[in-house]
Amino acid sequence: MNFRKIIYIIPFVLFLLLYGYFIADKKPLRSDRDFFKHYHIASFEFDGVLTANHRLVVFRNNMPVMGIGGRVAYSFRVKDGKSVARFPIPWNAEEGFYEARVFHPLESERNRFLPAVFAVTRRKPADIKFPLNAMNWENTKNLKTRRIPTPSGEIKSWESIFDWVEYMKMDTLLYLAAQTAFFGKSLPADSPWVKNNLKMLDDLCAEAHKRKMRIGAWTAAYIVVGKRDENIGYTYGIDYSLPNDCLKQSRGISIGDNKRLKDIIKIMRRMDTSAADFLGLDYIRPVQGGFELTDEFFEEMDIDLPLAPKENPARALYLAREIFKKKNYALQDLWNWWRARKSSLCIERIKEEVKSEKPLWVFVLSWQMGHQHGQDPVMFQDAGADFQAVMLYECDDRQFDNLLSQWEKYDASGVNFIIGNQIDFNVHQFSEKPPAPEKFAMRLARAKKVLKPKGIFVNDLSRVFWGRKGPYSGIEWLNPVKSLIENGKIGSGFRYGGDGLAKSSGTVPDMSAGSAPASTSAISGEPHNIKTSTPTR
Repeated sequence: MNFRKIIYIIPFVLFLLLYGYFIADKKPLRSDRDFFKHYHIASFEFDGVLTANHRLVVFRNNMPVMGIGGRVAYSFRVKDGKSVARFPIPWNAEEGFYEARVFHPLESERNRFLPAVFAVTRRKPADIKFPLNAMNWENTKNLKTRRIPTPSGEIKSWESIFDWVEYMKMDTLLYLAAQTAFFGKSLPADSPWVKNNLKMLDDLCAEAHKRKMRIGAWTAAYIVVGKRDENIGYTYGIDYSLPNDCLKQSRGISIGDNKRLKDIIKIMRRMDTSAADFLGLDYIRPVQGGFELTDEFFEEMDIDLPLAPKENPARALYLAREIFKKKNYALQDLWNWWRARKSSLCIERIKEEVKSEKPLWVFVLSWQMGHQHGQDPVMFQDAGADFQAVMLYECDDRQFDNLLSQWEKYDASGVNFIIGNQIDFNVHQFSEKPPAPEKFAMRLARAKKVLKPKGIFVNDLSRVFWGRKGPYSGIEWLNPVKSLIENGKIGSGFRYGGDGLAKSSGTVPDMSAGSAPASTSAISGEPHNIKTSTPTR
């Protein structure tokens, strides 16, 4: 035999011997996909029956990964001769490769299995021209007949909204286009949306673009403003009352309600035909509770509570007590993650079925990064959100300090944020020292240092006229924020009107903090759509 051929054959023979010794007898563990997003539950399957001593453990850089609720090892469930274990991708998991292994107390048994390698990835959001400085409009009264003052005090029509956007040196209007409400008269079941705002969308888009501004239109997804409407075919959420130790129905529509999801998709498609630059979602979460989904939670998350009843509503009440009354923090973490997954799956389906080329934004709560209410910024970006409006609302000073410390520990790299606060004397603790409007602006300035946003927003302009302003005029609420934008403390790099974009021909005089327009202060007592989110106390 040719000596050169022998040299080539020897490595191949050695490979076969080593393969046979180390690999051939090993049994493979298979994942259901190669790449996972942060709201996915990774599933790992083995052909054969594994015992209670076999566990799934996930490693990164050869170190075990601590999962949701502090879990490290995951049980295999056996069905039809196959063993399956599930691993919810942890909050804010690092991008990169992971390895799922079968663990057993005996090393010889552990060595029987080949690991499954998978990756966790983050979705890249759409390209958006930042910075984005926005004023919200969240009122549902008829704008066609509404008389609105300009910053100089002149009473005009709805076009005055854009005079205020200009006055604030902002370049975007974010507009509540679709909301469901019930105050004794049901909306049509096939189109359960307040008509006033929808019919103004085209006019607002035209005026925004005439003034070289951008406009976003949003839908209030899983909330009914007013009272629960039983006549439009929705399933409502089940919440828990800690003082009464009982379950109760809420006015939040269940995040699992398929009709509502279809209605949202339908209205978002309609909004997509407008000239709006962005589409948005608010209340994209279980608004109150979520305990109507208890069985689904137990099944998907492999929850093992031996003393839990098997039937509802007793099972749901048991879960609620464990979370809120007994403060089972591990279970609470699993519950919060799973609800954020449900919210993300809704965003994913909306994005897929609306098929809009416009960027999508979502409003997210700020305490605990939204986790306590079934939201998560990284999950939401993976699901389809291109930027996120973080609502710095309704906190006292201690809660706000805690909120910022939570965000400091959260890796939001690559997520596009704008941050906003709400004109409301009550939720600024009726503060007079410092004045509530100054506290309003200071919180934006402090949050900017931590969240490093791509812009700010003010919620909302209608509160300047008809909101809970306390002893301060509407313009006194706005001027501290305007001042911070002008001197760069929160507006560094923010643009007004965009590169090369002309301002409106209307002149808007600069007004000092104490000089409220007489016509503005005279407008009071009108009904207002007050946001119903409540902070964790």
